[in-house]
Amino acid sequence: MGDAGAVTTNDAQLAEVIRQLRNYGSAQKYHNTYLGVNSRLDELQAAFLRIKLPQLDRDNALRRAIAARYTTEINNPNIQLPIYTGQADQVFHLYVIRTAQRDKLQAYLAQHEIQTLIHYPIPPHQQNALAAWNAQSFPITEAIHREVLSLPISPVMTAEQVDRVIAVLNAYN
Repeated sequence: MGDAGAVTTNDAQLAEVIRQLRNYGSAQKYHNTYLGVNSRLDELQAAFLRIKLPQLDRDNALRRAIAARYTTEINNPNIQLPIYTGQADQVFHLYVIRTAQRDKLQAYLAQHEIQTLIHYPIPPHQQNALAAWNAQSFPITEAIHREVLSLPISPVMTAEQVDRVIAVLNAYN
């Protein structure tokens, strides 16, 4: 189901390209072969969003509160925190830190049952969808993509869960 209609074909190769185009141009997460879109809001998702919309301001405030705690309470020289000055327009869909030891830190957090994700591990200029840029070098972008790690942040997190994330990160060396 989707919001853009349907495509039918008996050409398997064309069908695969179309599937990728509707999913950010990707057959594999974060590996973009084409310049694609995200076009998957069906009626069921719209119904869920309609129910959740009245809670959006509350949920955003909870995310900001967790981000504020992370920003003020995580104190580890191996971890670079995002700059957050308390502005109301930042809702922290993600709370992304940087560390030169990303894989080691991610494994450490997993051992402590703290889930993290690496969002967008491949720089845009190295994606197949932007092949014309593949030979270019963007050292800062490449460093960022090697170092970023998204911490858990959700309006359903309890204060105790946030405490635990902070304590485990502060104990990391």
